[in-house]
Amino acid sequence: MASQESQNMSQASIYDSLRVFQTVIVPTLAKGVIKRRPWVEAIAQRLGLDTNAVQLLQELRKKYGPSPLLLWLPFRSQVVILDPKDASQVLFGTPVPFTSATKEKKSSLGHFEPNHILIAGPERRAQLRPVHKNVLATKDRTHPLMERFRTVISEELDSLLPPTSTNPETTLDFPTFSEAWFRIVRRITLGDAARDDNDLTTTLDAIRLRGNWGFMAPADDSKIFAVQSQLAHYIQTAEPGSLAFLLPKDPSNNLDLVSQITHYLFGFDAAAIATFRALALLGSHPDAQAKARDEAKTASNNNNNSSSSNPDRPFARAVFLESLRLWPTTPAILRELDQDAAIGGSGHVFAKGTGVVVFTPLFHRDTENLEFADRLEPGQWMGEPGKADVDLAKGLVPFSAGPAMCPAHNLVPMVCTLVMGGVLGRGEGLELVKPGLEPGKLPGTLDHAEVELRVRRRVGGSE
Repeated sequence: MASQESQNMSQASIYDSLRVFQTVIVPTLAKGVIKRRPWVEAIAQRLGLDTNAVQLLQELRKKYGPSPLLLWLPFRSQVVILDPKDASQVLFGTPVPFTSATKEKKSSLGHFEPNHILIAGPERRAQLRPVHKNVLATKDRTHPLMERFRTVISEELDSLLPPTSTNPETTLDFPTFSEAWFRIVRRITLGDAARDDNDLTTTLDAIRLRGNWGFMAPADDSKIFAVQSQLAHYIQTAEPGSLAFLLPKDPSNNLDLVSQITHYLFGFDAAAIATFRALALLGSHPDAQAKARDEAKTASNNNNNSSSSNPDRPFARAVFLESLRLWPTTPAILRELDQDAAIGGSGHVFAKGTGVVVFTPLFHRDTENLEFADRLEPGQWMGEPGKADVDLAKGLVPFSAGPAMCPAHNLVPMVCTLVMGGVLGRGEGLELVKPGLEPGKLPGTLDHAEVELRVRRRVGGSE
């Protein structure tokens, strides 16, 4: 049982702090917080590193109690959140006193989007948040440009899985999928003129890989200039039907629209990973696949028969959210105290400058509190449409929560479920070839680069 002193403030021993650093922090950083390193993901899957991290934090929660756990780290005062209630306090206490503009984020995002809302102060956030909410249609389950996006997705999936193909099977791996994915992303974000601008994506990826190193790596000014110049051109010549076209006019560059739209491209990278993992789930869960296929077929028929049909796909969306729960693309939600503040019910006040970590896998895969922790459970997200995609009581936050919740938490699932439905509709069956997934005991890590799918084809198939 935790002592009275530890109930007031749980402080890990030096040994346990080093264990957290080694088992939780280092693997998270090594996998790449800005751009994934596939070789580290492969190691994490093979060694079960994410499961190890969750089990360690569960062990420390039993040892020290559920209060925020202060670590002994020489370079940074850091608190790890162990209770969903405290996670909710932190996320809903953004931007004051829990700012999202942490030292770590500034050093990493400063490489390619130095003026983005994620690393902005309260006043700047108040200026930028309405811009993102308008462009991304944050409150709308389906984006106003949904029909345009549906057309783009259909065209690119026809290139990926040609309806005229006579091959009875098509193998789909992540590199092949991602080529089509980023053609979609560039078109819906920047316009058709950007469809084949692979150099933009490649250069941005290189900058983001450097951004993984934060302050330890100097910025590549030449690459940054090239990306910013190209994005500025797309914004200035924005095509109707693109997100860039919805950006406000900003002749004085007060908003730094380049930094804002750079993050859309960044965010869609993580969405590609989550979508491919969601397809892997469907490829290994036949009943769920059949339900998602029927849903996509119904939505497609409705779209053909009525311009006012509801395009929402709640089951596919739920599977996508399960992909994010099972394998979060943002495993560590970081905050920093910009003033002295208490966290949790103990009343202990932590000092200004203290870093706060919400390690989402602890809550998403908490076998001590979730009976479905390690299996696909889309039903939990099948509430009434419009409900926020969070479960604060359990700490399930696939898109974060609170004032800094991802403003694309409706747009991204919409795009991803259209892609999922399009893949399913272009075949008679989807099979996960590798790696093997045991439905009742899904692994703590799924290396998306290893995933290989087999699409059983039919001539003339379409969404």
